[in-house]
Amino acid sequence: MKKGAEEHVIIRKKYGVLSMILSSNPRPLQLWKTLSLEVADSGLAQVDNTWNMEKVCSPYSRVYFIPEGSGTLTLRGREIALQEGYVYLIPAGLLYNYRCDSHMEQLYFHVNIIQVNGMDLFFGCEEVYERKVSGQYLERVLALYRSQRMGDSFCLQGILWEELGFFTRMAGVQETRTRIYSEMVEQFFLLAQNPVSAKNHIRSMADRLHVSESTLSKKFRAETGMYPGGYLEQLVIQKACRLLLQENRSIAQIAEELEFSDQFYFAKYFKRLMQMPPSIYRRKMRGS
Repeated sequence: MKKGAEEHVIIRKKYGVLSMILSSNPRPLQLWKTLSLEVADSGLAQVDNTWNMEKVCSPYSRVYFIPEGSGTLTLRGREIALQEGYVYLIPAGLLYNYRCDSHMEQLYFHVNIIQVNGMDLFFGCEEVYERKVSGQYLERVLALYRSQRMGDSFCLQGILWEELGFFTRMAGVQETRTRIYSEMVEQFFLLAQNPVSAKNHIRSMADRLHVSESTLSKKFRAETGMYPGGYLEQLVIQKACRLLLQENRSIAQIAEELEFSDQFYFAKYFKRLMQMPPSIYRRKMRGS
């Protein structure tokens, strides 16, 4: 290393070439490698007073661009106006009602920013976030959305990432949820997600990692703030919700993929966590 530096100095003196000064910020590259954006659905909707749903709880974070009209979200008894000229983020897992009294145009994206732990970045956020934008900005977003050009789709994805960047700052999650974990916890994340299964338990995970259940639990909770059992449960229920909305497979087939003993136990498990049977959740959320 020292020899190389000396040779570089000699070359500068001999040829009069200025050396390159290089600085590096590893943080963006680390985040790009550990966070992935998944877009499950999108659409440009013209809604009226039939746009009315109670107890919506989506496995996706929803981004709404509102070019015209208005609607209302109700969150814990508080009404939040969806106004023309705004962009909104509704975090995954949030329970709310919505309605439109007259008319609203809405460009929506159902997204997940998946972290290394397999969870959505915004899951657990308790608020709806909003940002006022210009009419010209919304016109550009709509034009990009309607375009068939590949380059425009890349530009649109860039805008979506930028909006999500604004919302991470509003929600305060950009640092608290993207930390570097110990090797033990990262291995736990990997095992828990490959595959996501109802058969995954803290005891079996500890055995596979060759540590005690107590050691793993303490380490996991200290680094994540979560109980490992609750984390495993959330992985299963979130995947179940996504499968119910994305796939046309039967409830029995989804229960089998998640390794439940049968579809009846799966339905009981799902109802305990989501307050409704999987069949009703599928019907209700597909209509939302």
